[in-house]
Amino acid sequence: MLQRPYRVRSMLLGLAAIAVLSILAALLPEHRSELITRMLIMALFATSINMQVGYAGMMPLGQSQFFGLGAYAFGLLCLKGSLSLPLGFVGGLAVSIVLSAIIGYFCLRSDSLTFALLHLAFNILLVTVAEKWISFTGGDQGFTGVPRPDVFSTPFGFYCFVLVVVVVCYVLISMVLRSPFGRVMRGLRENEERIQFLGIDSKRFQFAIFIFSSFFSAVAGILWAMLQRGVFDTYMGLILSAEGLMMCLIGGMSSFLGPTVGAAIVVIVSTVASTYINQWQGLLGIIIIVCALGFRGGILGSRKSAMGS
Repeated sequence: MLQRPYRVRSMLLGLAAIAVLSILAALLPEHRSELITRMLIMALFATSINMQVGYAGMMPLGQSQFFGLGAYAFGLLCLKGSLSLPLGFVGGLAVSIVLSAIIGYFCLRSDSLTFALLHLAFNILLVTVAEKWISFTGGDQGFTGVPRPDVFSTPFGFYCFVLVVVVVCYVLISMVLRSPFGRVMRGLRENEERIQFLGIDSKRFQFAIFIFSSFFSAVAGILWAMLQRGVFDTYMGLILSAEGLMMCLIGGMSSFLGPTVGAAIVVIVSTVASTYINQWQGLLGIIIIVCALGFRGGILGSRKSAMGS
């Protein structure tokens, strides 16, 4: 368990980071405030992956499928279903939860390797459906016109909306990880057989973790659809799944804030560095190599997570 002074210090650092980001978003040009918004959304996506990878020892190779499911469900419910934005948001999450429960049921029926492969297979299947069902999803062209909240229509206003949603999600994730449920998650990561020996149904806990993680990935996908004002098949692409894992690896898989650091680095490299360097992917590859070899457990460097390992 974390000591109380450490928790207070972590909370103060988090509040300070929020204040700094808010000031920067207000002062920077619109395209730079959008960059910070991208960081926040990708940080939530990476943190949702880290719930499985860093805390439960699971390996979701196709997590972008839930990012994309949230975006597609929200966009289609609002545009083709004529639902209001709040109902579309809730409906998009509901669709994502139902489908994640079905996918999780099949993925968790065997060992960890089979889980990873089935997770990847479902990702490929859903990407194919999104690309080929042109009359419904728009195919590889996607569709545009996804709404944003009217009161948060400006770049800074939308940043504030995203910041509030992400902070709420972080608080909820933090509560889960600090709870007895979170301690079981870490037990699954360290020794699943011992957890089973104690009479705990490990598959049931892994299924719940799967649903929680997918839920927050879907939230990130909906926010991303609002940011881009459209939905495209790349939201479910395998590249995004790989980027999410890279964010966790770079920042630190066993650290609560590690994926946030990793997300900031990946977004900056892919967005800013790409305007100056043609082969920016090579730069990202160098960063991953340095982090993997030079930082045990990622940039934050410690196996002790910010929520207590």
